[in-house]
Amino acid sequence: MVTLTAITPRVIAMSHSPRQKHTPEQWQQLIDAQAASGQSQVAFCAERGLSKSSFQHWKRRLRTSQAPVSTPSALFAPLADEPGNTDSGWTIELDLGDGVCLRLRRP
Repeated sequence: MVTLTAITPRVIAMSHSPRQKHTPEQWQQLIDAQAASGQSQVAFCAERGLSKSSFQHWKRRLRTSQAPVSTPSALFAPLADEPGNTDSGWTIELDLGDGVCLRLRRP
């Protein structure tokens, strides 16, 4: 004969609802909230019933998808000659720090 008390714990354990699926926007809000909370990822996730591995996955995924893409055109600016300058030569001097200076000259 099976008693009701022996069955009850199994029924309760199996009645947990599945994890909620979050959108990327919701993950970003959670990541921002964790950063502002001052809590560790472990404490933040445990308090909210989140999987720490899922939290870290989405943090990496959203960080790489939001990384700015640099364009070569942003690295250089065109230079124009000064009006009235007939000198075709130029000198460029770059101070690289630690006493190192790079000088480029065109006569």
